[in-house]
Amino acid sequence: MKIKNNISSAGRYRTKSLFWELRTTGDNPKFTTKSEDIIRDGITYLSLKKIYMSYDHVPGYEYDFALEVLGSWEQWTKLVNAGTDVSDLVKSWRSELDIRLKAKGIKAIMKHALDDDPKGLQAAKYLVDKGYAVKKVGRPSSEEVERELKIDARAAKQQQIDMDRIGLKIIKGDK
Repeated sequence: MKIKNNISSAGRYRTKSLFWELRTTGDNPKFTTKSEDIIRDGITYLSLKKIYMSYDHVPGYEYDFALEVLGSWEQWTKLVNAGTDVSDLVKSWRSELDIRLKAKGIKAIMKHALDDDPKGLQAAKYLVDKGYAVKKVGRPSSEEVERELKIDARAAKQQQIDMDRIGLKIIKGDK
């Protein structure tokens, strides 16, 4: 689905005028900024967000989407950099797509974590270590330190219970 009339009468790529909500008088919009298609005065305006999300691409690398929907990469970059209205929309789409891709990836890792092979072990380790979590840079807060100490204390207590249950003791040797 490639749009037609994506170049203005001034010979520039259309940006805001492509959207029903951002149009000015005389424009012939093709899309809506909404999450779903809308119908106004008997005309259907396609949700560019819905189309964008239907593509299997990495946020920031929407080449196929740009060519197939807008006709060129240059048109897409003009649209992305068109100003706050459109740029903010694209940023939110990219953010949502990024979260969706991460969620899909973590689900796949969870599935592999149940496998009895080295990949399963690595996947399980990734989940246990929360490899998907955003790492904070800098010194941890006192609340984070306290929370980690509590987790370590619970793990040590559970380890001692398990050792007592199976009859193991830790013997420290003299040095």
